[in-house]
Amino acid sequence: MNSTRIAYVVLSALLLASSLPAAAEVAPVQHDAAGNRLEALLLQGEQGSEDPERYCTADGQWCVRALPATGEDQPAVLEVAERVGDAAEPQMRHVPIEVVDDGDLRVWPFIVRLAPGAGQAVADPQVAALQNVLVGGLVEARAMYSGGGASASTLQLARIRHLDEGIQVDADVLSVALTANKMIRACFSERDFDQRAGACHDEYSFDAELALATDGQDMPVLRYRTEASNYPAGVSPQRDSLAKGRLKKKDLRTEQDAECSYTRTFRFTSGAYQPDQPLPECSSYTEP
Repeated sequence: MNSTRIAYVVLSALLLASSLPAAAEVAPVQHDAAGNRLEALLLQGEQGSEDPERYCTADGQWCVRALPATGEDQPAVLEVAERVGDAAEPQMRHVPIEVVDDGDLRVWPFIVRLAPGAGQAVADPQVAALQNVLVGGLVEARAMYSGGGASASTLQLARIRHLDEGIQVDADVLSVALTANKMIRACFSERDFDQRAGACHDEYSFDAELALATDGQDMPVLRYRTEASNYPAGVSPQRDSLAKGRLKKKDLRTEQDAECSYTRTFRFTSGAYQPDQPLPECSSYTEP
């Protein structure tokens, strides 16, 4: 393999790493038995604007923006705007979210509108009539490697609710990995190309779906389903893929990782969402 082809392989890896997806797909509208509702937020205005992207519900009652950190004392935040009744101006809420160095915060383009009375007990009937929600931010991180790169996003879910004593913002009621892609190793010589049977990169993928379970009671019950895979078959980020010898044609296939492909049910307990079973250790997929 000549030097031009080697350079092309490396460049392709870098381009792929820079264009990895930011979020897994979720059905646009979901309901549960308790009356909770998950729906898509709609992007307002044109993409590419210098202003942070604003996502709103179809009725305009709720809008969400991701604002970057402006200093050590001003962390990144989700700005949540709520229009109440006939008020001329929306009421603004801010959800602080910690973002890693060189990372980004984006809006999770969905919202969960909570059923009346879900997760709260208020005496004032006017306050009880106000809508409470779950909103989310996507914390994105990236890394570059020699001949490859990686990106990952974590979903942080926050609850905003109206109480008799005022608005309460619970900034982190759930934090789960949502998507990740990793491409490591490369062919830098003809020998590398032969040893790897032309598969010059190890590729790792992790995609998750967060959905509303139909059997919700009071606070929504959330279903978290993941799928992890690697290519070629049998590779691992923890060891050199050639440790077991030269790759063969039978290795040139995508392989699902059974341990990191799983489903969990999250229920709201003691102020946060808890899974019905512990989550497996999958940081080799979910951390860049």
